[in-house]
Order: sequence, then C-alpha cells, then structure tokens
Amino acid sequence: MTTTPKKKKFVMYNTDETKEETPNNSQFKRDLRSDAGSVIRASLRKRKMKRGNSHAEITVSQTTAHVNGAVTMTTQVNEDERQCYLDDVISENVGWIRIQEKTFKRWMNEHLKHRKLEVEDITEDLNDGLALINLLEVLSHKSIGRNYTKKPRINAQKMENIVATFNFMKGEGIKIVNIDSTDIMQGNMKLTLGLIWTLIFNYQIAANLKDDNSGGGPKKKLLNKINQKLQPSGRKAKNFTGDWNDGTLLACLVNCIAPGLIPNYTILNPDDKVENVKMAMDLAETWLGVPKLLAPEDMASTSADDLSNMTYLSGFLDCKVKEGAPVVYPNRCIARGPGVSGVGLLPGKPATFEIDASKCGAGDVVVTVDGPEGSDPVKVEYSAGGDTPGVYTGSYHPKDEGEYTVNVTFCGVDVPKAPFKVKIYNDGPRNKVDPKKVKVEGPGLTGDMILPDENAWFKINYLEAGPAEPKVEIVGPDSQPIAFNVEQDGKGEQYVSYKPPKFGMYNVAVNFGGMPLPNSPYKVKISPKVDASKVKVAGLAQIVRIGDSPVFNIDTTTAGEGKMEAQVVSPSGKLLDFVLDDDDAGHHTLKINPSEMGTHTISLVYGKVPVPHGPFSVKVRPESEPDKVKVQIENSVIRLGEPTKFKIDSTEAGNGDLVVRILDSLGNEVEVDHDQNGYGLDTFTFTPKKEGDYVVDVTFAGEPVTEARLAAEPRLKLDKLNIFGDGLNSNKPLKVGEECKMTIDASRAMTGDIVIREKDPNKMGAEDHADLELLVVGPDGRPVTLEIEESEPGVFKVAFTPDKAGNYLFVAESEGVAAPKCPIPLKARGLKSVKVYGPGIEPSGNLCGFDTHFVVDAREAGEEQLFVDIVGPGTGEFKPVPTITEPKKGLFNIKYDVSLHNNYDVNVKYGEDSLNQGKPYKPKVHTHSVGAFPSTRRRVEIQITHLSLEAPSSCSVDDYIDIRLKYAQRFKSTAKVCGPAQPPTVKVIGPARKLVDTKTSVKDSTYKIRASPVEVGAHKVVVRCSDSDLVYGSFSNMFEITK
Repeated sequence: MTTTPKKKKFVMYNTDETKEETPNNSQFKRDLRSDAGSVIRASLRKRKMKRGNSHAEITVSQTTAHVNGAVTMTTQVNEDERQCYLDDVISENVGWIRIQEKTFKRWMNEHLKHRKLEVEDITEDLNDGLALINLLEVLSHKSIGRNYTKKPRINAQKMENIVATFNFMKGEGIKIVNIDSTDIMQGNMKLTLGLIWTLIFNYQIAANLKDDNSGGGPKKKLLNKINQKLQPSGRKAKNFTGDWNDGTLLACLVNCIAPGLIPNYTILNPDDKVENVKMAMDLAETWLGVPKLLAPEDMASTSADDLSNMTYLSGFLDCKVKEGAPVVYPNRCIARGPGVSGVGLLPGKPATFEIDASKCGAGDVVVTVDGPEGSDPVKVEYSAGGDTPGVYTGSYHPKDEGEYTVNVTFCGVDVPKAPFKVKIYNDGPRNKVDPKKVKVEGPGLTGDMILPDENAWFKINYLEAGPAEPKVEIVGPDSQPIAFNVEQDGKGEQYVSYKPPKFGMYNVAVNFGGMPLPNSPYKVKISPKVDASKVKVAGLAQIVRIGDSPVFNIDTTTAGEGKMEAQVVSPSGKLLDFVLDDDDAGHHTLKINPSEMGTHTISLVYGKVPVPHGPFSVKVRPESEPDKVKVQIENSVIRLGEPTKFKIDSTEAGNGDLVVRILDSLGNEVEVDHDQNGYGLDTFTFTPKKEGDYVVDVTFAGEPVTEARLAAEPRLKLDKLNIFGDGLNSNKPLKVGEECKMTIDASRAMTGDIVIREKDPNKMGAEDHADLELLVVGPDGRPVTLEIEESEPGVFKVAFTPDKAGNYLFVAESEGVAAPKCPIPLKARGLKSVKVYGPGIEPSGNLCGFDTHFVVDAREAGEEQLFVDIVGPGTGEFKPVPTITEPKKGLFNIKYDVSLHNNYDVNVKYGEDSLNQGKPYKPKVHTHSVGAFPSTRRRVEIQITHLSLEAPSSCSVDDYIDIRLKYAQRFKSTAKVCGPAQPPTVKVIGPARKLVDTKTSVKDSTYKIRASPVEVGAHKVVVRCSDSDLVYGSFSNMFEITK
C-alpha cells in the first residue's frame, strides 16, 4: 500500500505587490536563485511541524533592498528536496550573516555607548526589550514613555517591553514586515538582523537622503551621494560590494573629504586589500569621526555584504574634518601675475608670477611650464621667500612666440584655474594696453553701506585703455575666492556684482591686459552697521516643555538700526517654524512651538551680524518629568506625636498632578496638611500618632516618584537612657546639707531635641509636656527641689541637697513610664543626729586610776564605722586604747583607762566625718583627793548595811552610782575575814544581763564601788561574801535606771 505525500504551502514575502501562484519546483528554485543578489535576509521558521510526518509547513521571509511591498507564492515541494535545497541556501549565506551580525552589533553599540550599554549577542541581549528601548530613544531623541518594565524577570514582562518598541516604531512611521515580538524574544538571528537594518535604514541612511529628489531607490540615491564625494578624484563607485574590496576606492573617498589625509591613494597596491581598507578606516575614524563599524577583512572579503557596507559608508555623508587633521586645501591656492595671465609679456622677457599657498596647509607647490610645440624646454625658477610663509615668487623666460601652458599644483592637485594658457607674441596690438586708463567706481570697491549677503557692485570703464578685457578676481577674508557676476554692455564697460558672505576684508583685484590697475587689489572692508553686542535676549533660561509655546524677548533699542533674523533648529536637525514680530521701536518677540525633546538652537542675526553668545540653546523637556520631582525629607527617623514636615520641589518636573499619600504600618492613610509656598514648591505636614513605619507615597502625573519609609520613634527611648553619678552610689550614703549630683545621658536615647524638667504634680497640662520628668521625694514624702542643666547636647546634670537624714526616692519617667532602674532609693546621713554623752568626754568627774566611758548614739545617723582616738596628758605618748562595744545597732559604748590625771583629747569620727565640729573632746581626770563629784553630775549613794542593800527606786544614766559597804563592830571577826585583804565582790548587772563596769576602793573598812550604768532599765546589785563558811552568803537588790 502506498501513500501520496500531502501538499504543503511554501510562502515567500517580497516588497512590490501581493499575488499568489503555484510554480513548479524547479521554477521556484530558479526564481529564488536568480533573485539571490537582492536578498537581504531569509528567515526559516517552522510553523506547524508535525512529528512523525515527513512534511512540515515552513515560511521563508525575504525583503529586497527597495522594501516596497510583498509577494506571496505557494508551491508543492517534497520535504527531502526542500530541506536539501534550504541547507544549500543557508550555507551560501553564512558569510553575509556573520558580517551583518558583527556590523549591526557595532552600529548598535556605537549609539548605546551614550547610555553606557553594550550588546554582546544580538540573539540574547535584545530579548528583554531594554536594549531596543534605549537604542530607539537615542536614535529618535524621544522618550518611549514609562509603559515598560525596567527590570523584567519573566517572559511576559520581556514581551511587553518588545511590544512597546514595536508600537513606538509604528508611531515613528516605520513599517515592520513579517517580524513580530516573538521572533525577537526567541532570538531569531535573521529576523533580528532584519529589524536592526530597518532602524539603520530609517534613522541613518534615509535621514541623509531626505533632501534628495533625484530618481531611483534609496540604494541608488546613497550611491549617488557617495559619488558626489568622490567627484574631485574622477573615480566613481558602481556598487556597494566588489568596488570596495581592494580599499583603494575607500582611500580615495577619505582623501576627497579630507585632501592630503591619504596623499598616496592613487598608488596604493590593490593586492594589499586588508591593509588598504584598514588604513583608510583608521584615518576616517581618527580625523572624520566615522566609526569603524565594519571589520577591514569583511569589506575586503569576496563575501562582502552590501547592507553592511551601506551602513558603514553612509557615515561619510555628514562627517566633518576634525580640527588638527593633516589635511590640505589646494582650492585655496591663488596664482597671479603676468606669468599666469600672459598679457603684456614679450618673448625673451621674464614672466613673473606669485603663488599664494599660505591658506592651503602643509604641502608642496610645483610649477612647470610647457612651451609651444617644438620649442625648447622652459626653465622655471621660484622659491618661498618674503614675510608670509607659503607665498612663492618666481619667473620663467619665454623665448618663442606662441601659447605656453603654466601648470601649478599643490600636493599633486591643480590649483584653481590651472593649467593657465599664456599667449606670448612679439610687439603687437594685444600688448598695447594701458591699465591706467581703466576707470572703476562703486560701493563694491569701498564697502560703503554693504552688508553680508547684500549686493556689492562696481563698474569698470576700459573704453580708452586698449584692446584687452578686464579680469576680476575677488578673494574673501578666509582666502576663498568669491563668486561674482559680470554684465557687459558692449561699449567698453562692465558691471560687476558680488555678495560678500560675511564681514571682513575682501581683496578685489582688477587686471587689464594682464597688468593690475594702479590701486589693485582694492581692499574692501565689509563691517557691521550695528552693535550686535548690545542686543539683549530674555527668556532663554525658562523651562520649555512639549506643548508649550515659549516667547523670547529681544531688545535692540541700543544696538543701532538693522534687520533681525532668526533660525531655529530642532535636535533632529530640522528647521523649526517660528513667529518673529517687532514693534518698529527695537523690541522683538520670537515664538516657537517645539514638538521634539532635546536641545533646540536659536541663531539670531541683527544687521547681518550674529548676536554674540549665540546660537542660543533651549532645552525642551517632556511635558512631565516625574524623575525631576525632588522630595526633601531631612531624616528617615521621625518623632512620635510631633509634626513632621517635608518639602517637594516640582518646579522642574513639568505639568502634572502631584499626589501625596501617607500610610501607617497598617496601611491606613494618615491625614496630611498641604501648604503651597509657590509654583511647584509644596510643604506637607503630618503627625505620627503611633510607633512604627510610615510610607510617603508621592506620584506626579500618574507616575511614581518615591516611596520613602519613615520610622516613627518616641522622642526619648528609655531603654537607651543612662543615669549615673556618685549620688546614686548605694555604698556611699548622701550627707545632709551636701549637694548630691548625678548625670542623665540621653544622647543615644533621643531622636531630636528633648525637654527634661522637674515633675510637679500640680501642673499636668498639655502645655507643660516634657519628654522626661524627674522627681526626688524626701523622708517626709515631699518633693525636693532639683537643679537641671544641659551640659552638652543630650547630657543633663541634675543636683539636689538633702535637708534631713532619712530615705529618699529618685524617679525618672516619660509619659508615666519609669526609666530603667527607677525608682532609685537613696539614703541621707546627718551628723546633727549623732549624740555623744557620758563622763568619758566631760571636763570633770573622771578619777585617775578608774576606767571611764562615754556613749555615741548614731542610731538615726545611718550605718557608718566609728573611729575613736584618745591621747593622754603630757607629751601624748600615753594613748589609752578604747574598748568599743555596740549593744544595739548604732549605739556604741566606749570605755578607756585613765591612769594619768590631767587633760585628755578624745577624737571621735563617724564615717569620714569628725564629731564635735572636728574638734576633740577635752575630758579631765582628777586624783582621789579631788573630793566631791562635779556639780554637773548627781551622785546617788547606795548604802549596804548588815548585808542589806538600800537603793533608790530609780536612777538616771547620767548619774554616778556609789555603792558603800560598811561592817558593824559585831562583825569585826567577819570583817577581818572579809576585810581589805579579801573584800567581797559586788557586781551590777544591767537589763540585758550584762555587767556594768565598776571600780572598787577600800577605806576604813568601807568598800566603795562606783558604777556607771549606760542602759535604761532594771539593774541588779549582787554582793557575794568571800568568807569560806558562807555564813553571810550572797544577796541582791534591784534598782531602776531611767533616762
């Protein structure tokens, strides 16, 4: 069983007309091959490939160099035959594809370098659309808008960008045939090359051919333009491929544009193809600014691509010779004198001439003379002498009559009017002329009232000067010959007119019969009749946008009387229409309506004099420029509850609505106050009411400007507050009456200026708001006055003076929240609350040989260490060591020995402070014969009789207590036993069962025991007899000690 292959369409697009036909297979091949020379690109794209089927539908896209229409052809092709044929076509075209890829990529990068971008692979680097967008904006001098993704990540975004470029090209009037965005994104090489060629053709080639009204297509017009450049050399290009292979034609083109740049172009070896092309390309890039878009080996290749060559060669159409280029200008060379005019010369007489090549650049002048046929060679002598470099003077000696040919070249190129034909005869009517009889007159010889581009004329009357014709030569300020017009009246008079192109000195030479007129050349100075420096132009600094109709004011009231002329050129080089009005009083207005973005130039000419500082530049911006909006936010951290201001300057952003929204951390819109300070200057204010991030969303003309994030923080961060100072040292209590100092460091805790004050519970109004409130509460619960001073930004010194001993409390809080470590308890100590009493510090009442004591009561003065230093009488060598006991916390009992009588110094310190105002206490110790106790102390006597104790019910701690023990006569025997040798023991026991210090003395069988109680309460006196039989035993009695 056999099957017949299905028929498939093979579609082909051309650019003339659209029709459908079905040629046979071989005819199709012939048609395609015969048209291969005009093929620009061929795209093979599989449309509906069916796996498992030996046939597939394929589209071949072809565009000719004329790009005018489309042709559709269908044919039936066997799959195998078609595939083999297409493989052959592709292999034949690999060379031009490679050349096109390199050339077009260089062309793109030449323009993208202005945006600091570069394309490395056109099949990959264009698929996100960004390179195409930037390229189109550079080429068109227009913005493509903001309807594209600047950082595309997904295919959908890339596709949108490419579609945006296609839409933009459509708006530019560029037709795209059989190419869509998918081809570019997928990196279709041939179709991508086709798209780039479309851009080259429209923005580079067609732009330079817009003023060409000659017939033919763009390719022919471009070739004509190139041949016009080649005209001085006499060479001509016939195509854009083979004629350029050996590089000699390219070298010729470079030298024609910049004469002398390649002076040896006529003798280049055509076999050195690549070297010739490379040399010409290097010089063109260096001195003409033509970028080397094409590799030299590609132009020299037999597979040279005409589109690549057209791309490169079109750069020569508008190139300019750079300053400093080693070029020459033979057309500026001037040859004059009888030796080149011929009139007035005689055989055998020297024929003199002058060659002025001072304006031609560096080069050689060559002068040769060819005599009449059969004559001897003519010797020519000339040299560059005189004061002006480049001016040659010379002569030759004609021997025979006839016509002589004087050849004058500069750098091998004939100077203007060369070669000169000089006819020399013996004495005859042609030589009988008298230049002195020629009469000339007219403003063209004086310059009176003549301005540039105005008609300057003069008359030449030679009716009586002889049989010759006047010859006029006019040279401008830059040594360029000036064209002139001569009208002959046939009666020996000529009317000569010319238009000086600019101000300056003109040389008008009039020769007659080969000889100059007596005053020739005439110096004609064309000078301004106005003072253009006094023309004032206002309004050039204004911002102009698309859609605006700016008006510029021009004041010529002080510049003299003249005509104001203007020219406005758009960024693309087009002349822009304008309206120029004046009020006949020297005031002019210039109004323009720009439709392109970019720099427009305004050239002003007043009285044929360009206005100084021109041409003036006016930069036209888009209707709106959101990126020009300036949002001025001083700090990204704002203070909670405090009004936050920010400014927006849209003065340079153009026309559009400014929209400002403030969103809190939850996305809720915050109320904003708006204050307009002037056109485009706005101030916005809002108050953050809760902590967190706020977003400032600004849009202009519907485009986003910024989304600034602001962090609202409290005015004071308590966790970063540092409070320190000696006054807060718990190991060092405060002292009553002494200033307590502390420091509050808020430098890292505040977000701006803060207010710290003493807290007053009676003032809680909003007007008294403070960021940090301080309070010190004394022992009585009342506030203590504080002194607060800011020593440096954010650092505060706080001080207060405790007026009484006791517990204090320091509190620092912000809006009711306490600072770390607060409240801080403080304790104040005062020496005024320390009491010292007892006989040990009194000036009397102390007996030598007995211990004495005193009491230090510091129970209300705080916990400190007690220091006691005692110095005895005399030289101070005797220093009793005190015994210090502390029966109760803060209550000290000090006992010391007074073995010597006289004055003692008792120094008492509590903590670091000396008591008694820093002075020692001065107790005095008496001997036994002193007698009575001091009147300041009351002596209480307790009698013990017959082993019984009689004591008052109460005594004071300030009293001395003497206990006397007497024995009756009937107890003598016992007294002997218990006599002085072995006295009884008497102990006084205090309330805490502590023994009270006692001293015992014996006199006349009387025992005296002195006691000094130090505690209030019940005391017990215990007497124990030392008799061995214990007949008397022991007994005790009680008495009360009061304060």
